[in-house]
Amino acid sequence: MSMRRYLLHIGYCGSMLRGVQKQREEHEALFVSVGGLVEKGLKRLRPESIEQLYFSSRTDTGVHAVCNTAHVDLSCQGEGLCYEPSTVTNTLNRFFKKINAEIRVHKTTLVPSTFHARYDAVSRKYLYRLAVTPEPASSARAVLEQFMPVAEIGKLYLVRPPFDAERLESVCRLLEGVHDFASFANVQSKGSIPRETLREIKSITVTPGQPLLDPTLDPLYSKLQFWDVTVHGKSFLYRQVRRTVGVLVGVAQRCLNLEDVQHLLDHPSQRNWNSKATVAPPDGLFLLDVEYPPHVFAEEGDDSGQSPQE
Repeated sequence: MSMRRYLLHIGYCGSMLRGVQKQREEHEALFVSVGGLVEKGLKRLRPESIEQLYFSSRTDTGVHAVCNTAHVDLSCQGEGLCYEPSTVTNTLNRFFKKINAEIRVHKTTLVPSTFHARYDAVSRKYLYRLAVTPEPASSARAVLEQFMPVAEIGKLYLVRPPFDAERLESVCRLLEGVHDFASFANVQSKGSIPRETLREIKSITVTPGQPLLDPTLDPLYSKLQFWDVTVHGKSFLYRQVRRTVGVLVGVAQRCLNLEDVQHLLDHPSQRNWNSKATVAPPDGLFLLDVEYPPHVFAEEGDDSGQSPQE
């Protein structure tokens, strides 16, 4: 029996998926997470065994990925290479297309047995898409009904004015670098935050954004001002990016100021979260890329594994 390790580069729309992590209640007839669906697709290869999938980033329900990564060990009878990387890619994509799952494998790469998708990653880049409405609405539901273009449903966070983007430059610079981000850490299901809450944010930028469709195709686009928040770092605490966006929105709306953000950093504690800041919803969050150092692939070849024609 031979076993090889594969690295999957996976994109997905998270609106109808229950995050990356396979749910305990999932069973053979119901796979609703990215991990559960990938495992079921891999079984179509009929391997002798499938070791547990290890994702680089455990995105939540509703969060999207342009490119997330995961490694998996596949074993089969005989020696040598049992599955070409392109076979893995094509088999999975045929399966996702058949079941109408909004998941695609961009490519599959052979990696050494010592490679780990999570721990070997040197950086992750996230994009958060938001748009400002032209006028306040009476409620959050009214915001969606009055201003949300249909193509943006589940992929955009609508915020109400005022929104002063010029106030965000100093906040972004303050959050960059190494800090104890315990104040930005959300309690996980097990009821605790990580013991180690020091993280480094390499960069945060807030720039004018773009709609997903030509704005002339939907009159609602003319009523929105789009902004992109890009956050780059090695790793992040649970919901840290969404809380960071929530703080930025709070500052732009003049609910928070620079001193409030400094207080979150100077007094790192989950109990120190500012009640004036709203945690941004998952809808606008996209994992853009996971970066690895070249040397971790040195022992194996690379096969892009083209997807079948659709």
